[in-house]
Amino acid sequence: MKLDEKRKLTEEIKKGLLKSKASFILDYRGLKVVELTDFRNKLRENKASFRVVKNTLANRALKEAKLEMLSDFFSGPTGIIFAQDEPLKSAKVVKEFISEHSNLKIKGGLLENYLLDATKVLSLADLPQKSILLSQLVAVLQSPLRRFIRVLNYPLINFIIVIKAIIEQKGGLSMPAEVKEVSNAGKKEGQKMEKKKEIIKVIEQMNVLELSELVKDLESKFGVQAAAYPQGAVTSAPATQEKPKEEEKTEFDVILSEIGPKKIQVIKEVRKLTSLGLKEAKDLVEQSPKPVKEGITKEEALKIKQTLEAVGAKVELK
Repeated sequence: MKLDEKRKLTEEIKKGLLKSKASFILDYRGLKVVELTDFRNKLRENKASFRVVKNTLANRALKEAKLEMLSDFFSGPTGIIFAQDEPLKSAKVVKEFISEHSNLKIKGGLLENYLLDATKVLSLADLPQKSILLSQLVAVLQSPLRRFIRVLNYPLINFIIVIKAIIEQKGGLSMPAEVKEVSNAGKKEGQKMEKKKEIIKVIEQMNVLELSELVKDLESKFGVQAAAYPQGAVTSAPATQEKPKEEEKTEFDVILSEIGPKKIQVIKEVRKLTSLGLKEAKDLVEQSPKPVKEGITKEEALKIKQTLEAVGAKVELK
């Protein structure tokens, strides 16, 4: 290969790593040409691309991009997925493809300068969209439990300290220097507003993995369940102490009660509805009665029920 060609390829790898929302490094040895073509097509449908690279050129690109922490992943046959759109979609394609082609191996990856090992790449496939994670975070923060209300009733600076402690336990992010200064409750309102902005800024800068970890930490800390609050369902407490009238049910659980004669078709539909891997979907179906989805709207629940019953399964809504 000529020097100019090497420089061009190195620059393309560098740009791919820097401009993609996420990059996943794979070992593709053992895959047939037709399988690689199928893999590329599935990624392309989700605005991602797969490129086989030479490790010498890739390591040169890593050095130029100041991403040397990825160098351990570049040994043996190597390919890179460049995810231009939502990384979760590409991760799901990888997970589903691996479930059917065990020759494909994940080495690691990069998500917004967050180093990923193989396990974390796969975990991305099971995460909801960032907007849903933010909704779950808001649901936890608005939990009516007494312990959390007491924290919210403290001066704002104490609330910041709680959030800071949770984030630092993860080792994911450090808080701005201003937050580290512990002040008295008598600070001016303008200073309090600045602290709020700092919290929002930290949350805004988190990627989906960090948000997911923060939600779990808050759930554990305050004994709440974010999944119990579907997006948009968080409401304030009623203003009156009068006993409320019985309201129409707004949250439903979809229970797969019987598989029916078309087990394989049911497994396929469960995977589509839940984004579970092949093994997880198979286990869910075989262990029925089991919930397929919980805490969802009536409209979504009826749609899932109709889909599963169309392939012979029996479904209950609770």
